[in-house]
Amino acid sequence: MNSSIDLKDTVYQRKDYSVSMVKANVYVLLLTAPLTLIIAAAFGLLWGIEKMLDDFSAVYESPAGVFSSYAIFLLVMIVGIALHEFIHGVTWSLAGCKPWRSIKFGFQWKTFTPYTHCLEPLPVNAYRIGTLMPGLLTGVFPVLVGLAIGDLWVTFFGGLFLLSAGGDALILWLLRKVAPSALVEDHPTQAGCYVLEAINN
Repeated sequence: MNSSIDLKDTVYQRKDYSVSMVKANVYVLLLTAPLTLIIAAAFGLLWGIEKMLDDFSAVYESPAGVFSSYAIFLLVMIVGIALHEFIHGVTWSLAGCKPWRSIKFGFQWKTFTPYTHCLEPLPVNAYRIGTLMPGLLTGVFPVLVGLAIGDLWVTFFGGLFLLSAGGDALILWLLRKVAPSALVEDHPTQAGCYVLEAINN
């Protein structure tokens, strides 16, 4: 739904650039399924399928046991997800020149989704940077390092965190044609945002 608002004597038209969480999850699944195969194929081509299988089976054959491995997996995922949201907040605050108090962290229990919101409108390019950074730092970078050094688990967790940034990739796609002069507000309940474009008087 589109509407008009007044910010600092400038009238903006507010346009909805969002999709429901259900649709977002479907789109992300369609995006991430082939990406998973590409990462796995890249590791296999660089280091061999046998190494992949050996590294994977070594976890279950280790003295620590399966339970310990699952506990480590869960811990890494929790820390990684928290870091993902923290990077959103830090980058939006720095790139958008917003005070830290304008950054809000939370958890949407209905969709079991953590979130980070900026409570003030951001320039669209600052919003794009903050949306992009978690996927780069916790996803793309570890995947490239893991592939370079032949570490299956660095590649694996990097791949997982890259997949967790699928919703961010969807938002960047929705914003692909938005003018650099626009402002952006987070959508409170859906995947996406509101875009504020100045109305010429």
